[in-house]
Amino acid sequence: MITLIAQTAGEEVTKEVIDSLNPLIQKGSPALAEELSTPGGIISRFLGDYAFPIAGLILFVMLIWGGIEMMAGSATSKSVDAGKQRITTAIMGFLLLFASFWIARVLEMMFGIKIL
Repeated sequence: MITLIAQTAGEEVTKEVIDSLNPLIQKGSPALAEELSTPGGIISRFLGDYAFPIAGLILFVMLIWGGIEMMAGSATSKSVDAGKQRITTAIMGFLLLFASFWIARVLEMMFGIKIL
């Protein structure tokens, strides 16, 4: 397919042509392409750009859900306890994620390695 595209455009198939079709190579940012060339770089990029904002969104949804569950079932103690448990679990999960992030940052500073 690349050969067909290059031949119809009248170009020879070169590294530049193939790199222009590669979605992992960002134009104007060779450092980003280098970062995304390793599995660790891809995971770090995902954690920094997507995982923590998604975790915050999940925390918010779980807090709202637990609050609604407590208000809607305020007549029974079972529903109130379930709402409290949901809120407690959401906060504990977020604190665990937050603590693991900062532990990784401290390890980066102590040992001079790049984790995240």
